[in-house]
Amino acid sequence: WVNGVRLSTLPQAEIRDLIAIGQEVFLTQLLELGFFHGDPHPGNLLKITEGPDTGKLCLLDFGLVAQVPEFDRDIIVASVVHLGTQNWDGLIDDFVSLGFLAKDTDRGSLIPILQRVMGPYLRGGGAQSFKGANFQALTQDLLKVNLEVRFSIPPYVSLLARSVATLEGVALQGDPGYQLVSQAYPFVVRKLLKNENRQSFSALRELLYDPVTRRLRPQRLSTMLQASLGVIADSGKQAGFIDFDTAPEDGAPLSDVVSFLLSTKAANLRPLLNAELCYGLDLGLRRAGRRLRTSVREFFQPRIPFFGIRLPAPPLLPLIVPLESSGGSASSGVKLMQVEAVLDAIFPPLTPTDDVDLDTLSEAARGAFFGEDHAGDAPESSPFSVQTLLSILPALGLQMGGAGAAGGAAAEVAKALRESLTVPNVRSALVDEVLLAVAQELLRTWRARLAVAAAAAP
Repeated sequence: WVNGVRLSTLPQAEIRDLIAIGQEVFLTQLLELGFFHGDPHPGNLLKITEGPDTGKLCLLDFGLVAQVPEFDRDIIVASVVHLGTQNWDGLIDDFVSLGFLAKDTDRGSLIPILQRVMGPYLRGGGAQSFKGANFQALTQDLLKVNLEVRFSIPPYVSLLARSVATLEGVALQGDPGYQLVSQAYPFVVRKLLKNENRQSFSALRELLYDPVTRRLRPQRLSTMLQASLGVIADSGKQAGFIDFDTAPEDGAPLSDVVSFLLSTKAANLRPLLNAELCYGLDLGLRRAGRRLRTSVREFFQPRIPFFGIRLPAPPLLPLIVPLESSGGSASSGVKLMQVEAVLDAIFPPLTPTDDVDLDTLSEAARGAFFGEDHAGDAPESSPFSVQTLLSILPALGLQMGGAGAAGGAAAEVAKALRESLTVPNVRSALVDEVLLAVAQELLRTWRARLAVAAAAAP
């Protein structure tokens, strides 16, 4: 026997607090356990009023339940990402995998229908006029799609839709602006980062990377990291029913974000961030390497006073360069290469796109690490911090353009790192899974460039 009161009869503030717990419980049942309560109506949600569990939420009556196969659970998570990124082909693939659509569905006719019906709920799709929309409204619009394209709905999906709509109805009593799908984003993020299957990793890449430039989206990363710590933007600030880009005004503490990035919970994310860090370091080192090459040449070719004519360059001994086999697994020999050829191979000139990317990020990084007053005159050796800004600082929710925030941000990051590195597991993750991994990737990149240059050399 449980003594309690119906959740729907409580004051709004209490409903908001307990419905957040109820949603977490429901999502755990659905996406982790694959066995969920199919009838969370107000009579089955109680706040316990007596005994050692006073104040907790109690779910009653598990007479109506359903099971969700593990494969379907992973596809459901991926479909949230495909919907939020408006990847209609990917969403149709999810529907086919879930058994909603036949494999031979005419995508050409279905995609415009999905765009028309679901697009207005999403960021960039006219969602501002749908700010009051909720899951029940979305469900009604999806039923209209079934009039144009034949969907096959598995039994558990019908019960799932009913359960979500019921739970949202209770939540709306506590907060008329409550959006259950957006509030579920933290759970979806943690699920993505926890899973190690192909669907989850692919969805994670799609969530974070721009499909055109194929570069990491700092704002998207910022929102995702904050969500992983349970912090999301207020529903009134979000620009859609599903909004992956709007970051919360008051984010989690920097120490929490840094600790999370170096924890086992972010293990699936670190390879992506390592790749970005490696890319940024390579850009910075290429620019520095080209300047070093020019400086060395000028040093060995001084100008004759009064005439301005440079002396001939003295002959430099060639370098012995070890080369990898075609498989890249072991050394297959050595080759003599001129010093300039080696430098040209390891540090090729930056393209105009690379220059713009590096200059923009370097300026912001200097502002962060040296303060705004020194943003333009920081040491030229600082481009190595570019990708730190790209992959870490924006993710911390810092306003890089702020006047006095940059210097304080650098101090906060340093403090957060010091606090995090007192934990042995975090320290090990930084050394083994970040620093060593990035160094190894840089070496592989340079060796590959040397091998190409050596093959082309006479």
